[in-house]
Amino acid sequence: MNGYNDNIHQQQIDKLVQLFPEVVTEGKIDWQKLQSTLGEAVDLGERYGLGWKGKGDVFAAIQEKTVQTLHLDRANSVDWDTTGNMFIEGDNLATLKILHKAYYGKVKMIYIDPPYNTGNDFIYNDDFKQTRRSYETEAGITDDEGNVVRDDGLRTNTGGHKHSNWLNMMYPRLFLARNLLRQDGVIFVSIDDNEVHNLRLMMNEIFGEENFVAQIVWERAYAPVNLKHHFSESHDYIVCFARNIGLLDKLSLKRNEAADARYKNPDNDPRGIWQSDNFSVGPANQKNIYEIITPSGRRVLPPSGYSWRFSEKKTQELIADNRVWFGASGSGVPRYKRFLSEVKDGVTPMTVWKYTDVGHSQDATKEVKDLFDGVAYFDYPKPVKLIKQLASLCTDGNDIILDFFSGSGTTAHAVAELNAEDGGNRRWICVQLPELTDEKSEAYKAGYRTIADIARERIRRAGAKIQADQADKLASRSVPLDLGFRAYRVGDSNFKQWNELVSDPEEIRQQALANLDPLEEGTTDDDLLTELLLKRGISPLAQIDQHDDFCFVSSEKLVICLVHSMTEELFATILAAKPSSIIILDRAFGDDINLKVNLLLQAERQGVEVEVV
Repeated sequence: MNGYNDNIHQQQIDKLVQLFPEVVTEGKIDWQKLQSTLGEAVDLGERYGLGWKGKGDVFAAIQEKTVQTLHLDRANSVDWDTTGNMFIEGDNLATLKILHKAYYGKVKMIYIDPPYNTGNDFIYNDDFKQTRRSYETEAGITDDEGNVVRDDGLRTNTGGHKHSNWLNMMYPRLFLARNLLRQDGVIFVSIDDNEVHNLRLMMNEIFGEENFVAQIVWERAYAPVNLKHHFSESHDYIVCFARNIGLLDKLSLKRNEAADARYKNPDNDPRGIWQSDNFSVGPANQKNIYEIITPSGRRVLPPSGYSWRFSEKKTQELIADNRVWFGASGSGVPRYKRFLSEVKDGVTPMTVWKYTDVGHSQDATKEVKDLFDGVAYFDYPKPVKLIKQLASLCTDGNDIILDFFSGSGTTAHAVAELNAEDGGNRRWICVQLPELTDEKSEAYKAGYRTIADIARERIRRAGAKIQADQADKLASRSVPLDLGFRAYRVGDSNFKQWNELVSDPEEIRQQALANLDPLEEGTTDDDLLTELLLKRGISPLAQIDQHDDFCFVSSEKLVICLVHSMTEELFATILAAKPSSIIILDRAFGDDINLKVNLLLQAERQGVEVEVV
């Protein structure tokens, strides 16, 4: 166990080798052979696409291996032993790599609300434990009081690298996020006019232009800002892409009372209420242009450029079945009767979402303030109704929803409410940077040192409110509503790392001696178990059978034994559990090489793989 997470670079090469084994020469990809194999499909000349300064470096960022892992934070968790939700505090790029192997192809929906790159939102610099104010002060953009002393584009929209820096931040995260989506999964990204054009082109490249689903316009404001010089922007966008649009289920919204109210029954049809629909369609199909005789005897042709929806024979069958409406007088233009009882449960969503349906920015701010006793601790959250509508479009049951720009925790709040309403058991993973709150802010004064602190408390309070408001409904659920979460923090590996830069023989010897025990000092069993699971491609939330001296992951037939002293009796007990693989600490054998060899031979004879770490 070297401490590294998934080798994403090698995975990409392996995919290519699997598709084109003939282009591999001595373990390397022969570009000329690949070009010959693909023929005219390869274009080495000028081409349409998105380019920017530093684009080549994003692939190095994607391929760079990480030795970081997740460390437990039980103190900040809720219902640790029973929850299926995760809140992770740390760099989201590292987190996506840490989760890569365990959650590859398992997430049904991703929603993110990344920085809009307006010049006023948090900058993703190398030191994530900074506020924007401290970053700008350090960079010499503002003084200690926050006054602008240098305005060279780092802070405003005129910077030559403004868009490039944003793209360099977003590209690797979206690339890795795509790998986590199920084949029938979908991603939604909130954005505004500053970067929507670049986001679309970037996502075309990562997800494939053919997998574009929609660009939703969300009406986030209900009143104009008269101080604006030209236009008062009242909308944001939500860009939607599928992992594989051919496998994406039909997206639909639940019917509401307003939709059902359009159905009437003016002719007392015994099949119930219905709504009339156009009987003509365009462009015209010449075969379906014919006269229809109404009950009053009037002859009707379709409008110019149109034809009837059905063939003449089918139309006569529908008339005989009382499925064509000619108006109360019997002389109107024919209309097709659609009965509510025969209509699908859902309504096809439109691409303009009004604030009256999904809330606006002030609603979102009020939601957070109400949970925190009227104090605004977070700027510009998204409304719970907005995220609930997105989740209701494409998720149900036990689906996993990921948000790796989680901010104040709106996604977690929305998923909990949606599960409470429709009986679902959706699970969420939220990731938030350890971004410090400003020392002058109300949040800091109240004891919230990071945005993650605010988010965790918001999720706790939202859960308590849902439990109180819907106690009677929740009591009748067959499966208890999961309002908890396991909290984790991104940190260094529990395994010591070999410094490859050391060349002095004595330093190499000292490092080798130090690494005889490969575990870092102070490593806990809980943290080590989490890391071993993740690097085996197993979720830390997996069902684990806890025995006295070892853990058994039944779904993987894996035993993880973290005792510091192994015996033949214990090993026999482990083998009796019939695992297919076992992980044991090297320190468990001490200096008894004979015991180690003997036990490994026993496992080999039973076809059990043993990994000593």
